[in-house]
Amino acid sequence: MRFSLSSSSALLKRYSLSSSERSSSPTGTVSISKIREYTSFSLQRKIIIPGVKVAKLKPPQIILLSYVLLILTGTLLFLYTPATRREIDPIDAFFTATSAVTVTGLVVLDPGRDLNLWGQAILLMLIQTGGLGYMALTTFFLVVLGRRIGLRERLILAESLNYPGLYGLVRFLKRVVIFAVLAELTGFLLLLPPFLERFSTAEAVLLALFHAVSAFNNAGFSLFSDSLSGFRGDVYVSAVVMVLVVLGGVGFFVINELYLLARGRVRRLSTHTKLVLSVSGLLILGGWVALLMTEWGHDRGIWSLGWGKRLLTTLFLSVSSRTAGFSTVDLAELSESSLFLIMMLMFIGASPGGTGGGIKTTTFAVIVLSVISYIRGSGEVRVFERSIGNAQIHRAMVILSLSILYVSLTNLLIDRLEERDFLSTLFEVLSAFSTVGLSVGSGEGLSFSAQFGSTAKVLIALSMIVGRVGI
Repeated sequence: MRFSLSSSSALLKRYSLSSSERSSSPTGTVSISKIREYTSFSLQRKIIIPGVKVAKLKPPQIILLSYVLLILTGTLLFLYTPATRREIDPIDAFFTATSAVTVTGLVVLDPGRDLNLWGQAILLMLIQTGGLGYMALTTFFLVVLGRRIGLRERLILAESLNYPGLYGLVRFLKRVVIFAVLAELTGFLLLLPPFLERFSTAEAVLLALFHAVSAFNNAGFSLFSDSLSGFRGDVYVSAVVMVLVVLGGVGFFVINELYLLARGRVRRLSTHTKLVLSVSGLLILGGWVALLMTEWGHDRGIWSLGWGKRLLTTLFLSVSSRTAGFSTVDLAELSESSLFLIMMLMFIGASPGGTGGGIKTTTFAVIVLSVISYIRGSGEVRVFERSIGNAQIHRAMVILSLSILYVSLTNLLIDRLEERDFLSTLFEVLSAFSTVGLSVGSGEGLSFSAQFGSTAKVLIALSMIVGRVGI
């Protein structure tokens, strides 16, 4: 059975907010809880995405399907088009496509050595599509072509963008795409001069474009075998990359609200935006100080550098650890306490609606606030003079529990299959689940996963998908 236009309109009216609710809510005419209620009702109906009829699937399932199809497309392109400089294994092609679509950055193929220009273009296309979301890009082009977006498509789009409503959704989508293009273009123009000083014009253009897109989408892919270690002491390049990483990681909803505030269209920031900005800032600064402490006196790695490079390298690593996966230092040279700290930062991850993974900064904040409230004996969890509902607290606890369970079981299984260093394996699993891409490495410019057998590589790839789609 399919929805008629009248039944869709009736349901939309049923799940709309009243005018008084709308005036006090920045999310628009339909709250996210009511969207999910409507979506649950839609389970018995047919949901349609452009050109494809998918029966009895919820929006999250359709989004998962779109990622899987995109990964399979990328795998076939790597295998059956002249994309590589050498013959590659199908599992490695699948792993690479998965890492790109989920914007993780773990590599079993060296993008600079093993992929030719066409292969690098495919990789960049997968990163861009995976970062913004296939459904978001598809809907954007349909809007540009003048097609009207129906209610079902809007539900899927809202889930894809993690947008808490339906009101102004298409306008929000346009801003997301425009902002992404402007951010990547600006990053490209800013990275071009330092690359021109070291490489030919053609190489510099490719490198600047690739790293700008990879940084904004928090992908962590680099055409350099040692990531960005060659720019370890370069304040300018490090600053540009860090800004792109932060912009991509805080979430498009936050960026959009800051834009509306600057234009005078909203009088104050929402609790969500305040929480994201506060937690992100604290994690960056806290991670920076903590990394300096865990590396203090360690005779290898960061502490072998001068103070200027120590400060810059640890700040860069603090920013990159939660989302991006770029590195200006060999992680194998870090102390075990530093690696454990990085694992915690990776697990927390980026913010909702951004291009990174992890349990999300807001989930982490809710859990911490709940613990503090419990210790104080308070019956209510509050932040910025707002109360956090029990449903949100329970959801945060469930996400934390399931994430820990998934990472633990996957790590134990891979450790049993491979019997390699336990900490390095755990680091790799967490990096995949959090879609970060940092790795202790294989010694050949590749991730630790390059040493794994086919089964373990597939498990790591599945962890990337789970981390990108979310638990």
